[in-house]
Order: sequence, then structure tokens, then C-alpha cells
Amino acid sequence: MPKIGRIKLSDTQGLVAFLVDNEKLDFRIFIKSGSYIGARRKGFRFCLFDNNWVEFTKLNDKIDKAYNEIG
Repeated sequence: MPKIGRIKLSDTQGLVAFLVDNEKLDFRIFIKSGSYIGARRKGFRFCLFDNNWVEFTKLNDKIDKAYNEIG
């Protein structure tokens, strides 16, 4: 799975985006603790076809707008 990017959430956690089979976008929380380094089971994946990417970007635009209104 090629990694697209990472957002640092804290000193021990990051949100990582992966492209899976050139058709799915996968987001996972990665953790680094004393006994474990790697992805948590929790995350989400969605297919990039059937207009899902367009809908995702619309949702992201709404999130950005809401963020700008409170910030």
C-alpha cells in the first residue's frame, strides 16, 4: 500500500492515508508506544469510484467552511 501522507495528531499518534489497489482510500491511526509501533485496527476505507471521491471532497469543503467559521 503506497502511503499518501501523514498528519501528526500527537507525539504518539498520527493519521496516515494509504492508496489501496489504486481504487480505495484508507485512513488509519498509527501509534507509537513502549510496546507497540503500528496501525490500530480502527480506521476507515472507501472506494474512489461511483462518485465517492467527488462526494468526499464536497464533505471536506463543508468541514473546511465550518472550521473557518469557528476559527
